[in-house]
Amino acid sequence: MSWLDDAPDGLPNDLLSAAGPELAGQIEAMRREAALATPGRTGELISLRAQQMVTGVGSSNDLGPLTDAEQLVVAIAEQFLLDAHGIDDGMVAALGQYFTPAEQVAIMFHLALADGFTKFDRIFSTGESH
Repeated sequence: MSWLDDAPDGLPNDLLSAAGPELAGQIEAMRREAALATPGRTGELISLRAQQMVTGVGSSNDLGPLTDAEQLVVAIAEQFLLDAHGIDDGMVAALGQYFTPAEQVAIMFHLALADGFTKFDRIFSTGESH
């Protein structure tokens, strides 16, 4: 149930549908491209951990065995979701031990999108999660 359930007649409960198919398609393409640009399974881990933290269902233990690089990405994702200002220089420098600068940008870009879209979906109860 969402606060949109009490919306006046004619206002769709799914705000993305109100944006129209062209914009919704562009948003979906951006999400997909960001996830595909992340190295290994980091995109999948970021999306899953964001979903877990925003909905309160699941924990990092549900992610299965993680490499050191994946553990770092999950730790950064958790900090970003709680308070992005808590990501310090040491955490960012540690990414450089495992990932190229381009991969680091892809990870952080996907993290920002996953955070925003997961929270958007939760607030507006669109039923979608990515």
